[in-house]
Amino acid sequence: MKVGYTEFSFGYAFTENLIRSSSAAPVGAPVFPNLIQEGHSGVDIRINFPGVPLFFQYKLPELMKRGTAFEIASGHCPGLSIPFFRIAMMRRDVSRQHKLLLRLEARYPSNVFYAAPCIANISDFDRPYNGATVARQSIFVSPGDIGPLARRQSEQPCL
Repeated sequence: MKVGYTEFSFGYAFTENLIRSSSAAPVGAPVFPNLIQEGHSGVDIRINFPGVPLFFQYKLPELMKRGTAFEIASGHCPGLSIPFFRIAMMRRDVSRQHKLLLRLEARYPSNVFYAAPCIANISDFDRPYNGATVARQSIFVSPGDIGPLARRQSEQPCL
């Protein structure tokens, strides 16, 4: 099930809430690369906090509510139960984004993340935005924790 809000809306709300709730203001405005720059770096945003640049690639999840979801039906992810959020990753033969993020993470350890909301729908999205908790209601996953991507979707890891 689609969550009903866009990646752009999530990215804006996440960034604005993260900066607003931070104890230190960033050094300058957040940097949103254009599509060409994103193709070279893999990131959706760079936030230059004092001494600690943070890099994020936003991902929108799908809320999986049925036992027919591949991860459940195949037994591929033992211990996983419904409902759960699924985040799609493009296979390495389709996109080099993950490889770029791994390279960036090697340069900036502990500063590069996929960020995805754990907010089920548009109705539930307004409350965390207004309360400045969108970032706290999101998951952060290091590209290194995922490791190299598989060639086939069925070989992707469960996190």
